[in-house]
Amino acid sequence: MRRALLVVLILMFLPSAAFAGSDTPKTFLIHVKNAMNKHDSRTVVMPHVAVAALLQGYKVIILFDDEGVQAIKIGHWYGGHTTPLDKTPLPEEELRSLSARLGVPPANIPGNYGDFLRFLKGRGVELFANKVAMDLRNIGGDRFDHAVTPVAIEKMVEMFERAAVMVAY
Repeated sequence: MRRALLVVLILMFLPSAAFAGSDTPKTFLIHVKNAMNKHDSRTVVMPHVAVAALLQGYKVIILFDDEGVQAIKIGHWYGGHTTPLDKTPLPEEELRSLSARLGVPPANIPGNYGDFLRFLKGRGVELFANKVAMDLRNIGGDRFDHAVTPVAIEKMVEMFERAAVMVAY
C-alpha cells in the first residue's frame, strides 16, 4: 500500500517538475573576454549572435570579463565620455544586416557598437561586467558605461551555472 501511495505521489509531481520553468526562457550567455576595441570579427559577430539568440526566444546575457571590461570603459588618456565600443562605427553593411535580422529600417539601428548594445538592452538583453576585472583595470565610479551592471564573482558563477548556452568572444 505504501509503495502504491509513493508511486501515485511521484506520478502526481513528475509532470509539474518536468514543466516547471517552461514559461521561463532559457539563458544564452555571451562571455566577452576580449577588449572589443576595434572593428574585427569578434566585434562584428557578437551582436549578430545576441540578436539571433534573442529572436529565438532566449534570455540573452552579455557578460564583460577579463580584457572585455575595457570595452565598457569611458574615457581614455585624453578624457572623453565614450567607450571603445562607442568609438567603433557599425559599417553600412552591418547596419543593413542587423536591420534585416531585426525587421526594422536601417535608420532605426544605432550607428556604433556601444549604442547598439544599449539598443539591445532596451529589447531585453542584460549587460553585466565582472567587478573584480573592472577593479583590476581601475574601471569604476563614472568610468564605465552604466548600461552595464557590475557583478561579483558569485553572481557570475550563478550565470554560468544557469546558462543553457554559452559562447565566448
